[in-house]
Amino acid sequence: MSSLGKPALDQQRQWLRVKAVFLEVIERPAAERDTALGALCAGDDALRREVVSLLASEAQAGELLEQSARSLLDDGEPSDWRPRLAPQSRLGPYEIGEFIAAGGMGEVYRAQHTVLGRPVAIKTVSGDLTDPSARRRLIREAKHAATLSHKNICTIYEVGESAEQPFIAMELLHGHSLRALLREGPIDIPRALRIGIQVSDALAHAHERGIIHRDLKSSNVIIDTTGRAIVLDFGLSRRLVSATGDAQRDSTLTHHGVIAGTLSHMAPEVLQGAESDIQSDIWALGVLLYELTTRELPFRGRTSYETSAAILSEAPQGMDSRVPLALRLVIERCLHKHPASRYTRAADVRDALEAIERRRSWPLIGRLLIATRRRTILLAVAAAVAIPALVWGGVRMLWLAGIGTPVPTIAVLPLANPTGDSASGYFADGLTDGLIAELGATSKVRVIARSSTSRIAADTKSLESIGKRLGAAMLVEGSLRRSSGRVAVNIRIVDPRDSRMLWADAFDRDASNILALQADVVRALALAIRLTGRPGAESRLATVRAVRPDVYEEFLKGRFEWNQRTPPSLRRAVGHFTRAVELDPTYAPAHAALADCYNQLGTVMVGSGSPQQFRPLAAGEAIKALQLDPLSSEAHAALGYTKHYDLHWSEAEREFQRAIELNPSYALAHVWYANLLMSRRRFTAALREVNIARELDPFSLVINTNVGWILDVSGRHEQAVDQYRVTLALDSGYVQAHMRMAGALVSAGKSDEGVAEAEHVMKLAGRTPSTLGMLGSVYGMAGRTDEAMKVANELIALRRTQYVPAWSIGGIFGGMGDTARAEEWAERAIVERSNAVAYFGVERIARVLRGNGRIRQLIAGADAP
Repeated sequence: MSSLGKPALDQQRQWLRVKAVFLEVIERPAAERDTALGALCAGDDALRREVVSLLASEAQAGELLEQSARSLLDDGEPSDWRPRLAPQSRLGPYEIGEFIAAGGMGEVYRAQHTVLGRPVAIKTVSGDLTDPSARRRLIREAKHAATLSHKNICTIYEVGESAEQPFIAMELLHGHSLRALLREGPIDIPRALRIGIQVSDALAHAHERGIIHRDLKSSNVIIDTTGRAIVLDFGLSRRLVSATGDAQRDSTLTHHGVIAGTLSHMAPEVLQGAESDIQSDIWALGVLLYELTTRELPFRGRTSYETSAAILSEAPQGMDSRVPLALRLVIERCLHKHPASRYTRAADVRDALEAIERRRSWPLIGRLLIATRRRTILLAVAAAVAIPALVWGGVRMLWLAGIGTPVPTIAVLPLANPTGDSASGYFADGLTDGLIAELGATSKVRVIARSSTSRIAADTKSLESIGKRLGAAMLVEGSLRRSSGRVAVNIRIVDPRDSRMLWADAFDRDASNILALQADVVRALALAIRLTGRPGAESRLATVRAVRPDVYEEFLKGRFEWNQRTPPSLRRAVGHFTRAVELDPTYAPAHAALADCYNQLGTVMVGSGSPQQFRPLAAGEAIKALQLDPLSSEAHAALGYTKHYDLHWSEAEREFQRAIELNPSYALAHVWYANLLMSRRRFTAALREVNIARELDPFSLVINTNVGWILDVSGRHEQAVDQYRVTLALDSGYVQAHMRMAGALVSAGKSDEGVAEAEHVMKLAGRTPSTLGMLGSVYGMAGRTDEAMKVANELIALRRTQYVPAWSIGGIFGGMGDTARAEEWAERAIVERSNAVAYFGVERIARVLRGNGRIRQLIAGADAP
């Protein structure tokens, strides 16, 4: 829902209708306009009045602002226009030569300075020469352009007036318009890059001096005989407001409602009534780059209405495969519907194009796709030759299950927070997580999860040791700073074998564009190590939304709490994520994260409430996230989790597979999918998935514990015990591993050790519902019935004052072999939608239930395809 009220929305919709009709009518001959107005405005007098007013304003505004660049060429076609100035007549110090061309209000002549002997192009005003507004338009155009001094901008020599005839003396160009060249045939990519770089540089020069163009297009770019691109017609430009807020803005000399510029090149926000600015110039630059590489426009329609509709709501037309991926990403970012997601400066576009040009012309890995204020190029030519061997030859290769292509492994180390303040710490951790997720989702690389990189980076400062322990061929490290509403990140790639820095770069953006900054870094890293893009990578990285800093900070605080995985921390996480969606209901990651929290709060081992309450909340948040972002791997995985424990197993499998397809490096998706496969007794597949998760997050306590659990349930009890010991070597206080190991020891025939382990858990974690349930079931499996009954009675009494999962009690009776009471509590677990029900077909303590026809049918139905 828009933040605008209904009256404002109605006004906006009416304004869009007015513009659409105006654009449709303005293209028709004057004699046809009344008929067209009658048809398009039938029954809406207010609409007709607005459009008529705009048409009148347009007529008054004149046509100098639409002067074609062709009029400055020396090879223009003869025109039927009757020139006002005769050859050899004088205009100030200039002797007029031949007439070149004319537009609606402007005439252009070849001329020569009578003293300096310099050939020039003279631009005059035709029509009513006494009209002061026409003279102001011409003078304004000249003054703006005359402040610019750049080899790719047409030079203005003089602004003068002779006998009340204002004129501009400018550089006489010899060449062809870019539009004319494109009509002759395609331009190869190297040449297109050179032209794009020059035009971007010209635009950057103008922007740095507070001037925007407002009508950048191929007909306003001349390619001279030396191949130099020259930007013309800053006649639509206007002064930007200075940084101090002083009004430096000249009148645009277009009346209210008249849209200046060329429709096919207009940015969406300009069509919707916003003023032109740097971001709309960058949109036009994107259109020009698209045209340079495809000879077509990105948004096309049979009428003005169709064209404007395409600009407002449709994706650009697809580009030919001959256009390199990196160049397509640059163009698509320029053409992002949201201004904040485009490049911040034309200089950034120029630097990105230069990086692509260098990459195509020689092998040195230098500056990359997204430009920043400073860069470091660290590779020698010999090192550049070695890079492909490092990435594709000497790298330790791993294999994704089901994919027959070797995938290199890289590790993104936690970004440093040199300021030490907690808010920047959240941003640093969050950006680290974001880089890992985006690299995994957009490239064919295996990315180690932050939980493992954080653990190892804290243990040792030796990069060689970190690389070996993580199995990573390359390490990505860096730091983040926040100040004055901006986020600056320094990133470098290191070879862990010798700590040699292979590449470094710096990135800087407004804090509201933190996700765009994240995409900048991912693009740059992908180019630096020559990663192969995954399907959809281009659009994913090009369509990055802005996010309010307060929303993002709440989200990051929630992720910090989520990572602790305790009932209190999960509740705190819910508070932060809820606040984030209250501030911005359209922020999909916060909805997906809420789904994860609700899923965990409803579990037997970690939860603090009934899944009957929490799981519907989880499903609802996951669906909201997918409605906002159908490509969210996290949301698909969260929804798969709810489907698993609601016993919709075929649907769950589809969701997990989609989550893994979208991001093969999302370790939790592999874990949860493995648990589903275990429920379905597909133990080999389950072990494969959980081992993939462990390769992605080798030092995760949760994942290592899950490896042991699946081994135990599949009957490999001794291996499970060994795996739990490996897990506890990482953290001897990890309660879940102790709980799981107690049951595995009993199953392995080591009852006394199992009981001792279970009793040790009580000392570590206290007598909670989950630990008591584990203790009672271990007593029961070990044959210590009296002790098991005492624990069961304790839980039944505790149930009167707080939530106790039904199967925490039922599992005790299952361990004892008490079928009747186990079935009684199993029925209650089914009613409360306990996640334990999904494992009734495989868990040892649930064996007594398998003779129950209803429960057997329930599990069989869940397992059906």
